[in-house]
Amino acid sequence: SYFELFPSFYLLHNINDNHSLSFDYARKVQRPRYEDLNPFRTYINERTFEEGNPNLMPSFGHNFNLNYTLNQEYYFDFYYRDNGRYISTLTFQDNDNFVLRDITQNVLESTSYGIDFTYGKSITNNWYLYSYISLFHEDETFIALQSDDYSFKNEYNGAYIDLTNYVTLSNDGSFKGELGFVYLSGWLQGSYIQEESTNLTVGLRKSFFNNRAVLSVSANDLLGNYNSYVSSQYLNQDNRFLTVPETQYVKFGFTYNFGNFRLEDNQRSIDKLELDRLE
Repeated sequence: SYFELFPSFYLLHNINDNHSLSFDYARKVQRPRYEDLNPFRTYINERTFEEGNPNLMPSFGHNFNLNYTLNQEYYFDFYYRDNGRYISTLTFQDNDNFVLRDITQNVLESTSYGIDFTYGKSITNNWYLYSYISLFHEDETFIALQSDDYSFKNEYNGAYIDLTNYVTLSNDGSFKGELGFVYLSGWLQGSYIQEESTNLTVGLRKSFFNNRAVLSVSANDLLGNYNSYVSSQYLNQDNRFLTVPETQYVKFGFTYNFGNFRLEDNQRSIDKLELDRLE
């Protein structure tokens, strides 16, 4: 048992109509799951097994965020995370028995920091652009159980980009399209590094009979680059694998509304013009 305090606070300062700053802090706790405490082995295949760790302890972290808003359009978030002795699932390569061992462990230390940028605006009356860009650093220092219990620091500097375009393709607004692109340079996954991946998506939506019927089609992972390798290369560890779930698909949809489908709750239905007026 333990007694801990978890303070949090938030500060906001509106410099003027075009500039605002905010800062928030919170202390967090991460507790082990019951299955992570189970010491028994579960075999995934003949060469890979996972096991719990009954010695896991809760971890305590500190989250800091500094936010800056420009013209209510550009949002910048500077963050720092001291994740403490974060509970992480690590994979170790047993070179004597030729097996991979997955075990949950309290790392020695873990931090992450970066900057996030968000922008969303109507470029024209028929085109709305949403963009999210993140530059980040992640690191975990852990005991390498199959490398003479050496203390190893796994770290990664990466970027994430999400660009989504919403367009209206007809004068009456009944035909709309969506084009999205996501890029991830990679990220830290315990003792592994997830490698680069991209996802290009497209969608079309057509409504009929005064929005009573809607026909839609969407396609995912058009470039076939969404699935990526996961690799671990340090000291005497060198392994790499690729998981291939089904990510490339085309989906068709059709909906038809019966009855008084146009009855709506006025408190939850505010059109774009009214939202712009409120701003």
